Amino acid sequence: MDNDSRTQNQPAAGHDVVLVGIDGSDQARHALERAVEEARAHHLSVRLVGAYPVIGVGDPGLEMRFTEAVTQENAEHLAEARRVVEEAGLPVETVEAAGDAAKAVVERSGEAALVVVGKRGRGGALRGRLGSVSAAVAAHAKCPVVVVPEAAEGRHSERHRGGNDFALEDQGPVEAEKIDFSGRVVVGLDALGARNPALWQAVEYAEQHGKPLALVSVNGAMSGTPSWFQDEFNQARYFHEAERKLAEVSQEIEAEHPGLTVEHHIFVGRPGRILMNATHSADLVVVGSRGIGGFRGLLLGSVSQAVLENAAGPVMVVPAHPA
Repeated sequence: MDNDSRTQNQPAAGHDVVLVGIDGSDQARHALERAVEEARAHHLSVRLVGAYPVIGVGDPGLEMRFTEAVTQENAEHLAEARRVVEEAGLPVETVEAAGDAAKAVVERSGEAALVVVGKRGRGGALRGRLGSVSAAVAAHAKCPVVVVPEAAEGRHSERHRGGNDFALEDQGPVEAEKIDFSGRVVVGLDALGARNPALWQAVEYAEQHGKPLALVSVNGAMSGTPSWFQDEFNQARYFHEAERKLAEVSQEIEAEHPGLTVEHHIFVGRPGRILMNATHSADLVVVGSRGIGGFRGLLLGSVSQAVLENAAGPVMVVPAHPA
């Protein structure tokens, strides 16, 4: 192992771990709770990663005192999280890493089945808002990442329960926002259809957790266009084509996973907004990553970014090309 990190206990073999970022914040505690749930559901161990900052000010004494303070704080946060996992009866290990928190998590994501991070840190060891740590991990991790927001007080309860729905966002936000996805795993489908890695990750998650799967297709091309244009030219054609494709995907899923309940929903509007609305009730919303560039470049595609920025519930981001 490199010189700037220390691991307590023997690392779990293979990809049998859920990796979770720890910094002592409420966000990290919510992420830890979710990580424990995922580890228990999938019979995995938990690996806690806490990163502490490094400074270089040209004063060895000051640098040493700073390092002692932040490493002690980091160790305390990890010890607290460790106790939570041990009380849950799960195998656990801790990793202390010097430097950038996102880099510490991303570098270790290739050894994990899943990464769980809080949406925003407290400005401590795992610091930053979405757009730094959470977005960097979601975009660059080598395995799926679940981003957990703060406790969702605004998640709606009175919604429409539908089977296969078609809604126009431009006829008013009520249609898209009233769909009740409670207890469901929602996945947004794009042009890749059945070849989308996010779809099959959602299928696996829904099956393993015993939850129905909701396929969501959104046509964003007509969002903002006049209703007469939608009605006269594209609306019906889009609906029937989307219905046909989703039915084919549903049949393929059901053939391979006969015990899984699959439903689908079709919308016209802004994909990011509609999937974000789904986070108010869904158990999990799954999207794909479209990351390009380095850590300071464009980290996520516009839809994934929009969903993560405004999500009221957990969102899973699946790498476009899983390792």
